[in-house]
Amino acid sequence: MSTDTPAVPTRPAAAMTKRAITVLLVGLIIGTVTAFIAIAFVETVLWLNDALLVSAYAKVQSGFAFWQIALITISVPALGGLIVALMISRAAPTKRPTGPPDVIQAVQLQSGMPDNKSGVVTSLAALISLGAGASVGQYGPMVYIGALIGNQTKRLNLAIPNLSTVSIACGVAAAIAAAFNAPIAGLVFAHEAIVRHYSMQSFAPATVAATSGYVVANVIFDRPPLFLIQPGEILQGSEFLLFALLGLCAAAVSILYMRTILRTAKFARELNISPPPRGLIAGVGLGLVTLWLPEITGVGQFTMRFATIDGAFSAFELGGLMLGKIALTAFCLGFGFVGGVFSPALVVGALFGGLFWTLLSITMPDTLSSYSIYVICGMMAVTSPVIGAPL
Repeated sequence: MSTDTPAVPTRPAAAMTKRAITVLLVGLIIGTVTAFIAIAFVETVLWLNDALLVSAYAKVQSGFAFWQIALITISVPALGGLIVALMISRAAPTKRPTGPPDVIQAVQLQSGMPDNKSGVVTSLAALISLGAGASVGQYGPMVYIGALIGNQTKRLNLAIPNLSTVSIACGVAAAIAAAFNAPIAGLVFAHEAIVRHYSMQSFAPATVAATSGYVVANVIFDRPPLFLIQPGEILQGSEFLLFALLGLCAAAVSILYMRTILRTAKFARELNISPPPRGLIAGVGLGLVTLWLPEITGVGQFTMRFATIDGAFSAFELGGLMLGKIALTAFCLGFGFVGGVFSPALVVGALFGGLFWTLLSITMPDTLSSYSIYVICGMMAVTSPVIGAPL
């Protein structure tokens, strides 16, 4: 009879097991908290859009006269721009909005995130900007909120190597997963855009965080997908050459989009106008544009959904809306509103993809695949250079 006793785990093995369980629990908690806050952020924006008569539906249901609607349409973003400028210039210690670039810098240089107060003020400023109808993105602020939540684990003193980076990746993954109902997208985005490489150390906890974010959004709250598309089939292999051409053209659109934002911000700074009047200018300008071309204001989800429908816009309308969205987003961000650049890039990409298909269909009407395939490709090709994450 054997008298061997069961092997007892060594101290290093037990410590590693405990550390792994701790990291997974951290990912679960960060993912759950981030998802709840991200959903609250989106729902608050929608509520503000209705309460402030920013949405078209709220304007129609209000029963106000045209002149009253026009006055509200101009005064709401004007007041919003002023409030946002005052918040950033007087309440944020950084005196500027913080965002995903700060997260990337903190992770890559191990320099630490900006102070919590600046992050909270920026998030509230983005909430007001989006609520007032500014042409800015909501996913950038949500990503930063996730990173801000993840960064709080440094207070726990868990003695886990690179815990700050892992926790930030968890927060970002959960925010994207909750926003898009796509846990894999959240996981990939966190590694490609923030961590900038695929790390085995952060993969498991980020997966747990993304999954918990998805469960909160899709199972608990039953949130609908951003939009539904039936892409159809690719008719012939030679179209991949057209997709490559679309990608090259989309790169030019992305460069135009990013440079317009940077140059508009530089122009606004060179005017030597203090932030509050500059924010007021941004709001009044936004209000005037809303009266003329409401399709390019706000996050742009309705415009993006219509852009996925063949025939909803003519080629002229697709091109005009695309250029208008680029210009208005640059104006809003450059002159004082706070928000991201990802959502507007999605809209620009959808419009560009639709325009590309529409122009091609003139010369080869019977040989192209479905319109929606080109719209999806346009969205992917324009947004990838903007966020630096091709997958």
